[in-house]
Amino acid sequence: MRKLSPEEAAAIMPIESSRETRVTAAVKQLQVGEGLIIDPSDWKSKTPPYRAIASVGLKYKREFQRGRMPDGKGWFVKRLS
Repeated sequence: MRKLSPEEAAAIMPIESSRETRVTAAVKQLQVGEGLIIDPSDWKSKTPPYRAIASVGLKYKREFQRGRMPDGKGWFVKRLS
């Protein structure tokens, strides 16, 4: 076990349910201005992760910029607010 300082604990957002993926957990952890590249190997669904990212934004009142990578291999997410 390891005890965390208040700053470290505030920076961690735990996975709340078994239906949450590692991608949505990583999107929740983004700070304003940070970005995340999602590889196709990280996202197993046939549909892109836009809907999952949007639901995180609605639930936590955050705004994200999202889209495909320029090379077509994966997706990019950037937290705006």
